[in-house]
Amino acid sequence: MINSNSEGSTEEITLVAARKEFVAEKKGNYGSNLEYILKKWTDDWLDGRDEETLADVTPLTMRHYASYLERRARGDTGIAESTARTYYNYVSALLSWAVKVEYLPENPAEKERAKGPLPSATTSSSDQQFWTPEQRQAITDYVDERARAAIDTDGTAAFEEVRDRALVYVLAYTGVRGAEVLADRRVDRRNGLRWSDVDFENGIIEVFGKSQDREEVGLTGQTIGPLQRLRTLVDPPAESWPVFPSRHPPSLYDRIDTSEHDRPDGNPLAFVFEHEIEPPSMSTSGTRTLLKRLSKEAKVPGLDVDDGEYLTLHGARRGVGETLYKEHGAQRAQRTLRHADPKTTSEMYSHIEASELGEDNTSVFENE
Repeated sequence: MINSNSEGSTEEITLVAARKEFVAEKKGNYGSNLEYILKKWTDDWLDGRDEETLADVTPLTMRHYASYLERRARGDTGIAESTARTYYNYVSALLSWAVKVEYLPENPAEKERAKGPLPSATTSSSDQQFWTPEQRQAITDYVDERARAAIDTDGTAAFEEVRDRALVYVLAYTGVRGAEVLADRRVDRRNGLRWSDVDFENGIIEVFGKSQDREEVGLTGQTIGPLQRLRTLVDPPAESWPVFPSRHPPSLYDRIDTSEHDRPDGNPLAFVFEHEIEPPSMSTSGTRTLLKRLSKEAKVPGLDVDDGEYLTLHGARRGVGETLYKEHGAQRAQRTLRHADPKTTSEMYSHIEASELGEDNTSVFENE
């Protein structure tokens, strides 16, 4: 713990020192996310400002930060409103912790005048994106046709299209989290699904779950074929290879440099495959970019792609749960999505419960 001076004053506790102590107490993905966001706050946003210690942070400081986040959420290429609130809440969590350990008398981030500029938290479960059955069909039909056309034209060189098809099918039908099968640059352990994690015989994949434990996810019949075709095409020389290799040139060149090969003049991905150099896995950020492009090319219904709307990673997961919830009830959705608390499933699909109650209650008033 940070030591105060001999008189018990905490005025000299720097924000960086407090951040490090706070994050050290947290574990797992939450701790990693905290570290990333709070470091951005202390090292980037506060850079050049006067706030250096905990005591320097005032409600006005937090109001300025809230305004900054609101502007980012309002921009065409910024962050989502929910993300803006999350960033603010992470900083508020640090300051609440400082109050708890008696480094601060109160949390300046919780003052109403500080939170005022934040985007309002009025989103209900029905406002969140869910891949609808029609949208799921549209994008899977598109990537399927795209992969077949590429195979007809390019044969074994149709890697990208075959990989994209397998990835979209896994997202669309398993309910897996994006960070469970893709690389997250902020968390070393999240380095993407490996072929050693895929069990075709039993129809399961093993992922590093949100619980920080290894968890089994069932593969539906829709996903097995695209995955098997991808494996046949790639023919990985080792089970440790990622299922969804990245085509990101800088990352591939880093792998080539590490392997002590000379950089090729041509395609780095072809060079990596030819020399059996393990490629990096696709990342969550790279897949978001891919989904934006595929959503537009597939002309997915219900999206204003010209306004930046696209099928999101988590929307795929919610869409799987929504269909299961409607067809088989809350328990099946909970088990598939691996929610530890049934309340999470219920809250996510509360709009379905409300709709069904409305339909059921209609008959009660029909004879009035």
